[in-house]
Amino acid sequence: MWRKAILLSLREKRVFVVFTLIYTTLIFLTSFFIHLGIDGTFGELAWNFVLIFFGTSLFLSLLYAWILVSRKRRVWATFKCIGYTNKNILVLVSGMILFTTLVGFFIVIEALFHYAAIVAYINQTGANITPLILVDLVPVVFTSLIFIGVQIIAFILAYRKVLKVRPIIALKKVSE
Repeated sequence: MWRKAILLSLREKRVFVVFTLIYTTLIFLTSFFIHLGIDGTFGELAWNFVLIFFGTSLFLSLLYAWILVSRKRRVWATFKCIGYTNKNILVLVSGMILFTTLVGFFIVIEALFHYAAIVAYINQTGANITPLILVDLVPVVFTSLIFIGVQIIAFILAYRKVLKVRPIIALKKVSE
C-alpha cells in the first residue's frame, strides 16, 4: 500500500512539488530559528517565529489533506467500488502526506550536508573561512518529528472526508 501511495503522490506532480518545497522551507526555517533560540541569538523572537512556523505547518498539512481527498474523490470512490476499505484508502492518503513530508526533510538534510562539505572543501584550499553553522542536525530532526506529528491531525481530517466518499460517485459520470 505504501508503494501505491508513493506512486499516487508522484502522479500529482504540481501539488507534490509545491507542498514538498513548502515543507522543505518550513522545516529549514523552523530548525534555523530553533537553533537561534537555543543559542540565544534572537531570544524570544526566535521562539515566536518557531510557533508561527508550526502553526503554518498545521494549516498547510490540513490544506494538503483536504486537497488530496477532495481532488481525488472519484479515485477513492472507484477504489471503494473494487473492494478497498476506508482503512486502505486512509493508508494511501496518509502515505501520500507522509511521503511529501519525508521528502522535504531529506532535502533539508541533503542541503545541510552539501553546505558543510563545501565549507570544508574551501577551508582545505587555504581560504580559512570560518564555518558558519547554519543549523545543527538535532533541531532538524526535532522539527521533522514535530512536523510528522502535526500530520496526524491531517490524517484525522482525511479520514473524516474519506468516510463521506460514496462508491456511487465513481459510477455517476460514466454515462456522460
